[in-house]
This record gives sequence, C-alpha cells and structure tokens, in this order.
Amino acid sequence: MKRSALVYTVLCLCMAPYGRSEGDGRRLRLHAVYVTTRDRPALPDYQGRVHRMMQDVQDFYRTEMARNGYGDMTFPLDLDAEGKTRVHLVTLGWDFDPKRRFTPGEIKPAIADAMKADGIDVERSYFVAFYNAYWQDGDVWRYDVVYTGSGNAQRGSVWVSDHELLDPVHFVPDGEGTINDRGHRLTVGQFNVKMIGGVAHELGHGLGLPHNKEQADERAMRGRALMGAGNYTYRQERIGKPTGSFLTRAHAFALSLHPLFTRTPFAASTEQAGEIRELRFDQADGALLVSGRIGPPEGTPGIVLYHDKLPTGVNKDYDAFSFVTRVRRDGTFAASVSQPGPGDYALHLVVYGADGMRRKLSFFHTITGESKADLPALRRDWLWAQTQAAFARKDAGELESLCRKVEELSPDRLSQARRFLEIARRWETFAVPGAIPDDVASIGLSNTRWDTASVGWFVPSFDGVLVPDGTSCEPLRSSSGEVQQGLYAHADACYAYDLGGRWQMLETQYGLQAEHDGSVVFVVTGDGRELFRSALIRLSDGPQSVTLDISGIRRLELITEPGHDGKARDWGIWFEPTLKR
Repeated sequence: MKRSALVYTVLCLCMAPYGRSEGDGRRLRLHAVYVTTRDRPALPDYQGRVHRMMQDVQDFYRTEMARNGYGDMTFPLDLDAEGKTRVHLVTLGWDFDPKRRFTPGEIKPAIADAMKADGIDVERSYFVAFYNAYWQDGDVWRYDVVYTGSGNAQRGSVWVSDHELLDPVHFVPDGEGTINDRGHRLTVGQFNVKMIGGVAHELGHGLGLPHNKEQADERAMRGRALMGAGNYTYRQERIGKPTGSFLTRAHAFALSLHPLFTRTPFAASTEQAGEIRELRFDQADGALLVSGRIGPPEGTPGIVLYHDKLPTGVNKDYDAFSFVTRVRRDGTFAASVSQPGPGDYALHLVVYGADGMRRKLSFFHTITGESKADLPALRRDWLWAQTQAAFARKDAGELESLCRKVEELSPDRLSQARRFLEIARRWETFAVPGAIPDDVASIGLSNTRWDTASVGWFVPSFDGVLVPDGTSCEPLRSSSGEVQQGLYAHADACYAYDLGGRWQMLETQYGLQAEHDGSVVFVVTGDGRELFRSALIRLSDGPQSVTLDISGIRRLELITEPGHDGKARDWGIWFEPTLKR
C-alpha cells in the first residue's frame, strides 16, 4: 500500500491574550446574519423564521448534550430586548444573478462591516449567515452557494441558504404540499428536514466538529449521526419517521469543552492541550487498543479518536467512526477502537484541552482480512509524530536521538528528519530580540526567535518555505528573484516577537512568493496597537517596502490577512525584515 505521510497538526491561532471584557458577553453568543442582494428584499418573516430555526437547532443540541450526560448545556443565541434572535441584515451592493455564486470570501467583508457597527468582531465570534439565494427555474427551485461551516474554540462561521418555506412549524407528517428542490421532489416537511438539518450540521463544523458516522447499533436506536448523514434525517421523527439524528458521545464530549457551551471566555492564550508523550498500539478480540500518556496531564480532559476508511476521495471522512476516552489524573489513557473491516484506514487522535483547544495526530495503516491492524506501520508513524513534535519544539538534542531511530525503523524518512535537525540546530543559535546585546546595531528578524507563530498553510518557516513533513524547503522568491532572509506568512499568519522595548526601527519588504498569485494585506502591530496596514497586495505589485518606528515596543507582531477572494494562493512573505537601533 502506498500511504500518505503522517500528518501532525497543532491547531492554534496567533492572537494576543484575550481576557474577559465588557464585550465578552455578546462574543460568547451565536450570531445570526441574513444576506440578500440590493434588488431582492429579505424573504417574508425572515426574522421570525430565522429565530425559530435557530431556537430549534439550539434545542436539538441541548437535548443531545443532556442525553449524553452533560445536563442543560447548549450554545446561547444573541437575543434582542424582546427575546428574539437578533438578525443582522446585510444587503450586498449588486443585483442577484443566478450565474454568480455566493461565496464566503466575497461576502464576509460586508458581514464584518455590519457586525462591527453593532460592536461585534467577526474574527472573534461565531455567526450563521443565511443567504437569500434560492431562485425559481420553472417548477424547480435552485441555489448556488458555498454551503459550509468551519471554526474552532475561538471563532466560527456557517454559511447556509434560506427559503420562505423553511420554518420548524413545517416539521409535520406529509400533507403540506411539495417542492421541487434542485430536481428532487420533496414534501415541505422533508424539505425542512434537509435544509434545517443542514444548518445544524454546518453549525457543528462551525463549532469545530469534523464528520463522523454512527455505529450499527446506534443507527438502529437513534438514527444518523448529525455530523455524518444526519443533516438529511434531522427531526424526521416529527414527520413520521422512526428515528432522526443525534450527537455521538465523542462529539458531545468535544462540545462540553467549547467556550460557547461552557459560557467561559475564549482561550486566553495560544497554549494547546498537552502532548502525547507515550503511545502504544496493540490488538485484542478484534479491536485496536490505543494507550499512552499525556504530558502535562493538567488541563487535558480527554481524547477523541476517529477511525476513517480510505481513500478520503470516496467518502471523505463521513465514514469515520468516533471514540472518546478520558485522560486520567496521572496523564494515562486507553481506548478500544473497532476495526470495521479490511482496507486502508487513517486513525486520528485529537487531544482536547479544557478550553476546547486541540492537538491532532494522524496515523495510517491497513487492516487485513483477518481483522488485524498493521501495528508496525502505526508504530513507525508514532516515531515520525515524535520527530515532528520535537521539531515543533526545535529540540535539536531529541531530534538527534530520534534520527538514529528513524534510520533504523523508517529509513525512507531519514532525509526529512535530518532536515528538521539542521533547522533546529540553527534555531538554537538564535536569541530573543529583547535579549540581544545593545552593541548589536541591527539584525535580521528571521535570525531571531519568535514568541509565537502561526500560518494559514504549511508551517511557520524562516528563510524558506518548509513543507510540513520535511520533504523540501523551498527558497523565498519575490517577483524580482530569490531572497535569502525572510518569514513565510501564508495568510492568515502572525509572527510575534519579544523586543523588550530595546529596538528603534523595523525595515522590511513584503509581497507574495513568486508563482503564487493570491492577494494579501500586511499588518504590523506593536503592543496591540496597529503601526502599519498595507493596501491589498498582489504578486504583480512586486515587493513593497516600509520603515517603522518601533521605539519602546515590547511585543511586535507581523500579520498577514487574506484578500476578499479567500485564502487560496495567499503566500505572503516578509522579505528581509530587519531590526535596527
């Protein structure tokens, strides 16, 4: 079997610590947005219908959290003085065109402006956007929107479509008429099952949940997992079907830690859940046994595991079975994972922190016809995960030891491990900018240690673009040619440095990596105050220059933001950023 490389991901954001503030109350709510074009008024009773839909989804999550043992727990809605869901109406500056697709990247700026006027920052909040996008083509109702959701423990967005027939009052047995929805003849009840189910499902993604599939016994008793095919069975017990949709134990556990459900401030720092320090794979009675130790154990309540049939291109992760295990006080954990049948599988371990932040490890193996897992492959992938984790810490000493093990057990990855070691050794020669002696008049920022760093694609990299598995490190190149020093900053990106108030000037060029025609905004902040914001920069603009006074600044952040067309190809680069006294 030709396997994909193991993926080691730390899900984090480079953000200034966010403490409790006056605006936290509304930030800790789910917001509703209604989007229409200038020639189309919002559909009849849109506010009332959105309120009833959001309340119904809210109640579904509450009921499922209680069934899973978490009590009266659900997300709060942003309500007005009358107790109704506050709906932000956004009117786009163009006429409706059925050939023009509604896309988040194009529409989000208008949503951001509308919510900002109400004191809400979309980049630090959760919202559901309802598009007024349906149009009638003879007897057929059609829409063309990006129907999706994405998010984590700090922000999330959901994008769905509205129709005047969407209303939980229509969750009744067949008999209220039919609708031809994009070539599918449905009763009005079935239409609401599918579309409001889509709201509930995409909201799960907005809260950070991936897809998963119910076990056979769960399907017989409860129906479909919401984050599997449950968007097509949501509330269908109300229209006369025997079962509907439900939240799996694993996803209820994940939501029990989410700030919207716990009603606690969002993650106050970029600290993640504890790392897996030990990991073992065994099998018994047809099950794969996964055990190990988390370090440090404090603040790491549990792990969710997903066993996903490959290739992903066939079913994506809709057929991933999920499992959850608690982390004991001493940091140990153990889980029994079923082996559904022969084939190639990915095993994902998602370690959750108490604040909902998470850390993910992925492994790949083959289950034989005798229901035996490929334990040596899993153990090799664990060795590689340890190597990637050591590189993330830039621990050259540990990498030296791991290189010897990689040479013995995974020689095909030795060149990658050695590349990690080379970069880590160089990192160890770097100093924090605030600790550099005063007699050093200038230094390249990429030759100093950052405090925190995050990028929107690949991994934070200095003086090159490192592929996450270490297979290559591409030189930095502007449209003018190769550049020796700089910071790779695919949007969204943030590099934060401790200057200690000891530097006076920052000189830098900025632009896009050659052959990547995205659009990026470059931002510099000092101690939380914006010092510089560029225009929207494209590859054709070539590298730009800026010199900034940073006297007295203690924390410097170099940030890139995506353009309105989304994040694709947004390979922002800070070319030759230099600190001067």
